[in-house]
Amino acid sequence: MTNSSNEIPFKVPPVIKVVEYAGTPEQAFARFSSEIGVWWPLATHSLAAKSDGVSVAFERLEPGGQLVERWSTGESHVWGTITAIERGARLAFTWHVGRDEDQAQLIEVTFSAMAAGRTRVQLVHSG
Repeated sequence: MTNSSNEIPFKVPPVIKVVEYAGTPEQAFARFSSEIGVWWPLATHSLAAKSDGVSVAFERLEPGGQLVERWSTGESHVWGTITAIERGARLAFTWHVGRDEDQAQLIEVTFSAMAAGRTRVQLVHSG
């Protein structure tokens, strides 16, 4: 998006969300990545019509692996691609839900051990 008066790109600061998870960094990482289809609110956050979205999942947990939404019609839509992964510590991926890949933003999620078996999960959405 540009400002028509001087053509300087409009920049949005990163969105940062931090939560505590009652478990180890490895457990939090698995819950976020391998179990995204369990907790993702597909009924309200989908490219499909309400009844058509059936799943969302990282197809491979490795660089180049894609986050894909599948529909009951058989269609699939790539939401992003993993750019970096450190199991139990960090997951970074592009994010271009409903847009062309060349308009991708970046999501980076880090998992840090805390006291009493808890984990600090920080998500940074930039770009």
